[in-house]
Amino acid sequence: MNYLLVTVTFVVLAAVMAGCAVLGTDRLIPGRKAIDAVSKDGLALVPAAEPPLILSDRPGTDELERVRFATSALGYNRDEVDGVLAKVVAENSRLRAELEALRGARGQDAATDLRGES
Repeated sequence: MNYLLVTVTFVVLAAVMAGCAVLGTDRLIPGRKAIDAVSKDGLALVPAAEPPLILSDRPGTDELERVRFATSALGYNRDEVDGVLAKVVAENSRLRAELEALRGARGQDAATDLRGES
């Protein structure tokens, strides 16, 4: 009787292990599909399903609030994020330069008013 129980236990255990190996590989190794989706030379194997992200030359607040990056198996598309950040940095630099120019012109006007010159 003991041999029968040991044999049945062994068969059930072997069946459960085989089922896990066949049906549960994605659960046991979740990154396997993501690794298969990555190319060895850095190029995407599957083209992006979403259209490319295009911003105007001078993105406004409303346009930046609507930005949504396409996601891939390993996160956001790096080129899209880099492109948006480059445009935001350029616009920020342009606005800062414009602000400094306005402050400089306003400061010169205030200095001439204090000296009594017209």
